[in-house]
Amino acid sequence: MMSEELGAERVFSIMALESGIEYPNFESAPDEPLLIEVQHILPEDLVKISRYFDIDLDDLRDLQDLDERPRLQVEDRFTMIVLRVPVNLEVGEREYSTYPLGIFTNGRDIVLLRHEPIPLRKERLMRKIRLCTTAAEVIYVLWEIVINSFEHMLDVIEATINSIEESIFTEIYPSQLDRFFQLSRDAVFMEAALKANMKVLRRLMRLSSIGRMVLDEDRLSDLEVDLQQQLELSAIYRELIENAMNAYDSIVSHNLNRVMKTLTSISLVVTVPTLIASIYGMNVGLPLQNEPLAFVIVVLFSIIITLPILVYLRIMNLV
Repeated sequence: MMSEELGAERVFSIMALESGIEYPNFESAPDEPLLIEVQHILPEDLVKISRYFDIDLDDLRDLQDLDERPRLQVEDRFTMIVLRVPVNLEVGEREYSTYPLGIFTNGRDIVLLRHEPIPLRKERLMRKIRLCTTAAEVIYVLWEIVINSFEHMLDVIEATINSIEESIFTEIYPSQLDRFFQLSRDAVFMEAALKANMKVLRRLMRLSSIGRMVLDEDRLSDLEVDLQQQLELSAIYRELIENAMNAYDSIVSHNLNRVMKTLTSISLVVTVPTLIASIYGMNVGLPLQNEPLAFVIVVLFSIIITLPILVYLRIMNLV
């Protein structure tokens, strides 16, 4: 295997599209269509690619910005396609919900730049890239991979919603509420990324060809349908999260009202014996002050007055 890997993240691969043979560097690569895959982008990688394929270095460096927006840029020497793909939402602590995926092609060769592995349910899709024999075929497969990654992460969002909903609705202070807020943020950014990717795909459909590469309108139309489905799903899940959060707010307000009502009722029940005890604590002449059983009589009198109030409040479901 002639690819360089540093740990699980670092990948730099040079492969001939027609033969599927990998090469250790550009100097040993033949003069035929090449597929370059880079994961965990380093500045020196971009310099090498810029020199070998005559791609503007500034355009390559744009992919180092994790906030880079999806776009289609057609130049005389190369075409640049930037898409956004989701990160693995099963990872708890993360700064971004999506990150840019860069595709550069001159119609013959193709370069793929990504920051980390694309989360997929069907890992075989990544292997399909290495079975492609043309740059156009690689682009079609990449669109399938991007759509599948969103589909997989939307399923993760749905599963997380189902698992957290019960605690959201039953606990006064849900232990996983912060996870739900993170999920809400992810859903918003994923929907925005899908909309931006859709704009790029539709612009790509309006082009009849890119350099030496002729585009298949039917395949692009199929991809548009799949992408639209994921866009609609993301909107549905975002609304579900918003509805759950609104329901939680209503439940918290309702529970707070019940607590305040209960505390008020308890205060009312305690007021009567407190008042009687306060009166008999005064340093003045009072009835029963010389009676040996005065304390018992006062306590019984307080209980007799308090019990009807307590029964009434229970009947009214106030305590």
